[in-house]
Amino acid sequence: MFANRLKRGLQVLVSRFARMVHHSRSRRVKSLKVDHLLWRTNAPLSAPQTAQVAHLLEQAQASLRVADHDHDLVSAQVQSYQIALAPHKKLPPEVLAIIFANCVGTPIILPPSPTEPALALAGTCRWWRHIILNIPNLWNNIFLDFRGSKPVKLLEYAKLWISRSENTLITIRNSTSRWAENWLRKEGIDPITYLVAPYVNRCREIDLRFLDASIDEFFTLPASSIERLEVLYLETLGFTMPLSNASDEPFAVFRSAPRLRRVLFSTDLCSLDPQVLGLPWGQLTGLHFIATYIPPLAMHAILRESHSLVECSVSIIELDDALVASLNRLPECVLPTLKSLMVEFSPQAVDYAPFLRPPGYLPECPWSQHAYTSLLARSGFTLRRLAILNYTIAPAHLESILQGMPSLTDFHLYLWETNEWDARILRELGSGALLPALEVLTFSMYPLASVLPALEARVRRAGTRGVARLKELNMSITWRQDLSPEAMARFMRLEAEGGPKCSAFTHTRAYAHDRMTTQIF
Repeated sequence: MFANRLKRGLQVLVSRFARMVHHSRSRRVKSLKVDHLLWRTNAPLSAPQTAQVAHLLEQAQASLRVADHDHDLVSAQVQSYQIALAPHKKLPPEVLAIIFANCVGTPIILPPSPTEPALALAGTCRWWRHIILNIPNLWNNIFLDFRGSKPVKLLEYAKLWISRSENTLITIRNSTSRWAENWLRKEGIDPITYLVAPYVNRCREIDLRFLDASIDEFFTLPASSIERLEVLYLETLGFTMPLSNASDEPFAVFRSAPRLRRVLFSTDLCSLDPQVLGLPWGQLTGLHFIATYIPPLAMHAILRESHSLVECSVSIIELDDALVASLNRLPECVLPTLKSLMVEFSPQAVDYAPFLRPPGYLPECPWSQHAYTSLLARSGFTLRRLAILNYTIAPAHLESILQGMPSLTDFHLYLWETNEWDARILRELGSGALLPALEVLTFSMYPLASVLPALEARVRRAGTRGVARLKELNMSITWRQDLSPEAMARFMRLEAEGGPKCSAFTHTRAYAHDRMTTQIF
């Protein structure tokens, strides 16, 4: 009994004391709030009041600094605890590797940017960085952007990336920059010797383009060095000696290339002897010679050997009577799988330098109907893409070729700027009777106003009576300054009204290959 009374008495005392403390604290806080509100006045302060307020301000700022520091410490602790309990830490490395391989885009563009997906993911945590650096497939597809200011550092980055790819097959591409090439030449660095040669036995695709730099060093590589190479694209505007002054002995680098399927060489001011080049013609599915002069009989030798070609570009080539006779002696199906063909102008006007023929300044280039009919017959007219550049073609010849290609989906036709489309060809193109499967049309025929009615009619007929829907219309406007604004607006209106994608460009060379789809992941 006594114990219970004592317990109740103590509870009463504690309760009274708590009310007293709370009441005094409330009065103190309230007084503090009122005190600082009293200073919100427009009245001038006396000297003692100014000193008092300055002292109060210093105390308030000190209290705030302590509170901010405590808040930052607690926030850091909370963040650490949240990271420790993050869901991604429960995923096994194998699952993370699959996620990274599908999320990180390819190719990796060098020099690296902090926003590069691989680098951004690597900065998530130490565990993720360790996993990413140990996924070789994330580091074996490289695009060298030479438009920056440190080309030497760029090559060092590339070597670091390749070292992370371990023994996987690698892809090397680049953008062009004359300034970067001059800088590398000043430093005595050849990109092919410095970067490609040490890793060429691991390369699956080499796609290098230069403005002034030479590609000679590639042709001096030893035999059996490209046994894994599948795609080889080498382009330069510089003078390339091996293709111009080669000996009669074939290049050793191509003696053993069992996987090589696609080849492109673009070497201005060069002629080519296919026997000296020594490519494995029979296994190639893509073959492109751009701005490289090929004698007629040499082209015949190439076609005779390249029975697996799916796409082919030849520029510059002469199709003369000797080649016609040679083509007629070939078997009927020497090119049974050919789906894409580009043929460019025949430079017959300058005998001493056949590759120096500026378009538009020398006499027009006659179209050899017999030669090209023989060439196209090799493929059984099963092409999907055809590009004919800088020829003067009689309307009857053009119509006879196109009528035999109902499966053609992509057509490029560049004529001299004084030529126009034939009215009958335009009428049949607009009605869908000519090239009914056409999806992409690239042209340079003038005046534009005479072509527009056929294009508009073709767009309206899309999807009716077996007529395919046009997806792209591309028009070359090189050397043309007299296009009427009304005609251009009418041309671009085709896309605005739900028709094909329309574009106008200022170059006259169309490649029959697609650089962006060569990589196989």
